[in-house]
Amino acid sequence: MPEPSTAAFEAEVARALRSLEADSSVFALDPLGDPTGAARVLSAEGGGAPLILRAAPELGAPRREQDTGFGPAPRDPVWLRIERGASVLRLAPLRLAGARHARPEAGGAGGAGEGTAEPRDAVSVQVISERRPCCGAPTCARERTYVAAWLALAAPAPARVTAARRLLVAEAQDLEAARAEALVEAVAAPLAAALGVPLETARGTEPPGAIAPRSLPEPAPTPPPALPAAALSRFAIRSEGELLVLRDHASHGPRGSAARNALIGAALLLGALALWIQVMRSVSAGDSGIAIGVGSAAALLSLAGYAFLGVARFSSRYAARSAPVVSFGPGRFVVAPWVSRTGAIDLRPEGRLGAAISAGEVRDIRVLPRGDRFAVEIETDHGPIDALLTEREDVARYWQDAMDRAVASVRHAGGPSAKQRLRARAQAQQAPAAG
Repeated sequence: MPEPSTAAFEAEVARALRSLEADSSVFALDPLGDPTGAARVLSAEGGGAPLILRAAPELGAPRREQDTGFGPAPRDPVWLRIERGASVLRLAPLRLAGARHARPEAGGAGGAGEGTAEPRDAVSVQVISERRPCCGAPTCARERTYVAAWLALAAPAPARVTAARRLLVAEAQDLEAARAEALVEAVAAPLAAALGVPLETARGTEPPGAIAPRSLPEPAPTPPPALPAAALSRFAIRSEGELLVLRDHASHGPRGSAARNALIGAALLLGALALWIQVMRSVSAGDSGIAIGVGSAAALLSLAGYAFLGVARFSSRYAARSAPVVSFGPGRFVVAPWVSRTGAIDLRPEGRLGAAISAGEVRDIRVLPRGDRFAVEIETDHGPIDALLTEREDVARYWQDAMDRAVASVRHAGGPSAKQRLRARAQAQQAPAAG
């Protein structure tokens, strides 16, 4: 049986898809998670059934809290219903809560329970690019090219300040600029052609009807099997500032443990209160030895209870509708990164499981059974880490493929690092001694 929180999330997703006249079992395109598969479907000939595509709204700017830098606050992705040859599409939030549970969220259509599907006019598909550092190492002067495709939308009527004006539909980064451009344009060109809108690139604007077909970069990767919208909905990957972040949208993040931590803290403080009463009785009876022993235990319980209540207070103020699973930055990745109360990623190279790990130290990413579930495990020089757990094997393999691409997109090109060379030398010296 699904967890209660997951069941509630799945019901909200189904409600959002029904607002697009789509069923949860319909296959959905996710160009941000699987650009190759989306490009092939969009490039296919014929009218066919309407397409359900997932895109991501614009984010705000990164910010600082006290002395800590954070990325932009996250927003839920959105669903698009596209019919070939029509520039008018329908847009719906990732999930729609019932009227009694509607919860407004800053930023417009990315929020749960906010409105319903609405028609929007597509204006153009814009492909932009920028240069970024390769890996952040002070001795590395190489740069990567980041390329993104944005779907520009006309303002709705009546106009709303929170309405999305651009949606991120595809992105890639690579040391080879041509490869990143080819992958993104392989999605952007057929999408613009399907909508009948211009395609804008650095080389100029291609009008509808004259958009040249694009081929995938060689060697073209084999896409994972397509997923139904319901199976696809829980996890999503996209850039947040200069980080590439995989999020679990069915998770309440720290807020999910707030009640439990508050109960534990209250129980510890009640236990501490009983011990403090015993301390006073022991002092009154002149039994100083018992008073010191019981007082020490009471102090420990008081500190522990206060700590649990502090964590519960922070957790209850967590405002995001998702929790990050793993973030990929220049040359490194972090499983379960720290977040702010808005869900923004802490930019320091560390997380709840420890320090960031170099992308060059990733040996393999694989899917392994964990009881009745499946884990996406990242095997590194430091040992394996379970990054993601899901009930479906096809979902696990889908995100295994996405994580493979993410690691490749941030890994420093070249031979082993200095740490890897030292580790290999030490292992080589230990082998004869063990023999």
